[in-house]
Amino acid sequence: MKRSRLSSLLWLLVVIGVLGLFLPSIFSFKENQVDQARTQTAFFSKNWKVFYGAEPGPNSKWLPFDRSEQGKLTGYKGTVWIQRTLPKLNWADPHLFLSGMNHFEARLDGVLVYRYQMDRERSWNHFLMTQHPISLSPSDEGKLLSIKMEWDGLPFGWGLWAYAGNPDQIIVNMLRLDFFYYIYSILCIGAGLTGAVLFFKKRFDKLFLWFSILALSAGFGMLLLCQSLQWLANVEPLYYWRDLFLPLGVFAFTAFYGEALGGARRLSFRIAKGALSAFAALAFAVALWSPYWYWTLLVDSLPFITLAALSVVTFNLLRPSAKSVSSDNRKWLLRGYVVLLVAGLVHMTASMLPSFMESVAQAAPHLFNMAGNMLANGLLLFMLCMVMVLVNYVRNVYRVSERNAEELREKNAELERFHRDLETLVEIRTSELELANRSLSATLREKAETLAEVSVLEERNRIAHEMHDVVGHTLTAAIVQLEAAKKLAVRDGNLSMEKLGTVSSLVRKGLDDIRRTVRVLKTDEMSFQLDSALRELIKETIETMEVDVRADIQLPPVLGKLSEKVVYHALQEGLTNGIRHARCSRFSFELRPEENMLLFRLWNDGIPFGDSKPGFGLTSMMERVHLLGGTVYIGSAYGIEGHANGCELILTLPITDPLAS
Repeated sequence: MKRSRLSSLLWLLVVIGVLGLFLPSIFSFKENQVDQARTQTAFFSKNWKVFYGAEPGPNSKWLPFDRSEQGKLTGYKGTVWIQRTLPKLNWADPHLFLSGMNHFEARLDGVLVYRYQMDRERSWNHFLMTQHPISLSPSDEGKLLSIKMEWDGLPFGWGLWAYAGNPDQIIVNMLRLDFFYYIYSILCIGAGLTGAVLFFKKRFDKLFLWFSILALSAGFGMLLLCQSLQWLANVEPLYYWRDLFLPLGVFAFTAFYGEALGGARRLSFRIAKGALSAFAALAFAVALWSPYWYWTLLVDSLPFITLAALSVVTFNLLRPSAKSVSSDNRKWLLRGYVVLLVAGLVHMTASMLPSFMESVAQAAPHLFNMAGNMLANGLLLFMLCMVMVLVNYVRNVYRVSERNAEELREKNAELERFHRDLETLVEIRTSELELANRSLSATLREKAETLAEVSVLEERNRIAHEMHDVVGHTLTAAIVQLEAAKKLAVRDGNLSMEKLGTVSSLVRKGLDDIRRTVRVLKTDEMSFQLDSALRELIKETIETMEVDVRADIQLPPVLGKLSEKVVYHALQEGLTNGIRHARCSRFSFELRPEENMLLFRLWNDGIPFGDSKPGFGLTSMMERVHLLGGTVYIGSAYGIEGHANGCELILTLPITDPLAS
């Protein structure tokens, strides 16, 4: 609390010191000093008469050119004459300085002594700033000084529009009065350039951009307030454009506060900045077109635009969300706002009440001087506050950077610890993976051995199936022939020998079948046509088994190789089982496609199947059918009266072999 009070007290002392820096003017406004012979500057703003018209005549009516008549010139366009008699000129090199006029010529007893832009309709000249020195002589005392003006509607400059003295002394006095303006402008321009450099170095932080524009506007604006500058350089056009720094400065002020308060994206700030930008562009366009409307626009409209912008800043500065801004920044923002507001109000009041200010100048010259310089001093104090805002901002950024750097160091240390822990964990996981890899290798070896054993078993089963299917049928026929030979041997020996010859042929055929089966197992191929193979099997069965087989074979256009093998072996197994176990004498075989399925039906007239269990051959055949997605039925066949009548084997197979791919 004590520190805050001390800071406020020091700030108050700085404000008082800056506002009191300007000393009383060397000019005196006392009535009894006007037009008196003296060595210092004298004002010639009294005892003038005015005439409105192209050319006054001997009987023309001249009116006193007082404050009332001067006010009538606002909005007036035409020729105006003013004149007065010169008093005693008590200077070694007397000069008359005139201002407040854009187009005029001066005559001394009818002789032209000065002429300014009388032939130019449009003049880019700040009529209140440009000084026009007219050389006189002490001998010109009592002569009639006439001034012809082509008035363009602008208001008439009050106060120091006509004064006389030695030019060297007047210029020195101007420099002395403008000294602090030069200092202030240099400080502000330097601050603005620094802000521009920081803007580009700080990755285009807009706070520095708005500060730069604000400081440069204030700096160049105060520089062009110096009337002595025109004696050092040709700045007459710059005086004319000087007032454009006002809307530009108000725009930068609004944008800076919006950025500092964290509300740059708020609708109120965006509307205010848009309106100020549009006004500045409009003022520039109007200035190119008409000095009168340029002046009127700035005088009549800019105060209201500025008031609206100040209202936006005030609202956002005092709203609760502004408390989220750091206390130091908010304090300096408030101080700068108050100082600028007071300085602006004093300046606007002085501009709108010239008569009152003239009275103040006569009664209290020092107070008048302070009021006249209030805007410049207020701008200096305001810029000081904004500099403190930037200092606190940079300090906060640095503090945040330090905190972030510390956090980064901590995170880096944690990362290093994590890295070390990770290396340890990787070593552990690596050893675990090596152990798992050894275990997996052992498992893979065991699996390979198991697969090899399974492959051997499958190959054994396959050989068994082939031996059973191919050789079993032949051996069955041989057995049948042997049984027949035994029976015939008793009755007729010749027939018995014939049967034994048949048996010998069958046994040889069985041996050939075994060899062929081995070759098939080696090549894993059996090149045969299913239709011819089935018919050959049926023919062979009829001839060797002494049975009757009726066949109806209709094959589909395309049938998979595995399906062909299954059909062939199923018929072979059905015929063999019917002869061996059912003791049948007749077979009926039907093979035809139905939609997308192949129907296989084999019937015999032997012993009904009943509850018998399928043997090895039938079981293997059923496994193959199921593997191909088919169905198997093995059972007794029933006649019309429902009595068992032989056996039947029914298969269904998909015409498209699902294992062909």
